[in-house]
Amino acid sequence: MLNRVDCTTSEECFDVVIVGCGVSGSTLAAYLASSGVSVLAIEKESFPRYHIGESLTGMVGKILAELGLESEMSQRQFIPKEGVKVIGRDAKSEFFVPVLRPTWQVRREEFDQMLLNKAIECGVEHRYGTVKEVLKEGDQVVGVKYIPKGEEKTIKIRAKVVADASGQSTFFSRQKVAGERRNYDTFKKQVAVFTQFKDAIRDPGAMGDNTFLFYAQLYHWAWFIPISEDTVSVGIVVPDSKMTEHGGKQEVLEWGLENINPDLKRRVENLSYGTVRTISNYSYSVDPFVGNGWLCVGDAHRFCDPIFSFGVSLGMVEAKQASIAIKKALSDHNYTHHFQEYATFCNRGQNVAQDLVLYFWQYPTFFGYQAKSTLRKDILHLLGGDIHQVEEFPAIKMMRQALNKDLSIKKI
Repeated sequence: MLNRVDCTTSEECFDVVIVGCGVSGSTLAAYLASSGVSVLAIEKESFPRYHIGESLTGMVGKILAELGLESEMSQRQFIPKEGVKVIGRDAKSEFFVPVLRPTWQVRREEFDQMLLNKAIECGVEHRYGTVKEVLKEGDQVVGVKYIPKGEEKTIKIRAKVVADASGQSTFFSRQKVAGERRNYDTFKKQVAVFTQFKDAIRDPGAMGDNTFLFYAQLYHWAWFIPISEDTVSVGIVVPDSKMTEHGGKQEVLEWGLENINPDLKRRVENLSYGTVRTISNYSYSVDPFVGNGWLCVGDAHRFCDPIFSFGVSLGMVEAKQASIAIKKALSDHNYTHHFQEYATFCNRGQNVAQDLVLYFWQYPTFFGYQAKSTLRKDILHLLGGDIHQVEEFPAIKMMRQALNKDLSIKKI
């Protein structure tokens, strides 16, 4: 049963309204509702729906265990992931980074539906609809207006906290509740073109179920992620000038399959593929992303080059931390303090992820060497998603020193 907030008006009231039911929104909703917080989660797209981002880190595995979903992951036959293999330019070098905690490769339409089902099971009220406006009284966010799917009438909902988990649509930023969305100078002119292949060539045994990253040159790379027994997700990431040069997303995909790396070409040569999709200018940040009665989670406030698959991990870890901050704020009404603590936590992890990616692009050969020897333990933790509490690891110190010393690198 829902414990509705006592209202002095005729409008519906909840403790928390969440905009968006992707991995961040559903994880936040599940943690809150399991603690007795009344939650309304509003999603504009009908589930299940296609989504990119199939490779999970070990930190996601930890959260799934806390939510009691490990057995369902096995029941759905999501593929266990033992690590990430990076194949260098012209397939002349490679290194492998194992995961430190159990995790998986997933079909996001099923994975996201599973998380939403868990949130509903925990007591979340879920509705399909489009949030049109954020309600404010002075500088305080006090609710939303939304239109239920298939209807025309706008409904008001009051809430003590509203959370933006709308992903890359960055709803609060567009509503001018959060700060302006700013693209990263370093990554802003990139485009990702992706599809799925049947019966691509994999490595034998368990190694064939791992994520493969193919490096070509600065900001030119590809992913190869098995998501079922016969299907892999393949994406090409290049500067967006390639789109102009080659004429369209399918042409860029074909160019990438031919030219990024000979080992990638070998695995998919002469195979047909599914729908080709694309995302451009996807590296950005929003600041501020917390305020009086509101906060943003995951991609709703920041996203960086996805080469190390941090997106889902950051979204779910931040969702857990947001639930802690919200519960404290609901208890003592000190929204500013608890939400700023949450923002500090998020920035710490996001900054580590950003510097890790930036270092890889500037020093790929040295990164591979360190992943095999001198800083291997640190890098295993970092690539596993342990990026919020380990800012002072020797690896991060070394990487930041190198980035700061090289004056040719423009810091984000």
